[in-house]
Amino acid sequence: MVYLAIFLGGAIGGGLRYLVSLMITNDAFPFSTLTVNVIGALLMGIFSTYFISYFKAHPNIKKLITTGFLGALTTYSSLSLETVELLERGHIFLAGTYLLVSLLLGFIFIAIGYRKGTDEA
Repeated sequence: MVYLAIFLGGAIGGGLRYLVSLMITNDAFPFSTLTVNVIGALLMGIFSTYFISYFKAHPNIKKLITTGFLGALTTYSSLSLETVELLERGHIFLAGTYLLVSLLLGFIFIAIGYRKGTDEA
């Protein structure tokens, strides 16, 4: 049953990620990946705190949301690929900025989500 939950969550997260990439297009900077990674970090922070007792009682739902949905929505591999592509095009400063902004915003938004989830619990 857990595999089905992960599959379903992954299908939803992957589909949403694709829709975001259609809505946010920019050849100069990968804003769509940055957007889904920051939103995913915020949601992971909230889900890992606010819903922790619910997830203990419903582990398949936890896997559906965290491993499936958020795992498919966010992606480290796209971040890495897009950074390499920026470097290949000679945009060294932009590649470094993308990495730094992605990491900093990821940490900040997971902390915000974590705090929000803890406050609401």
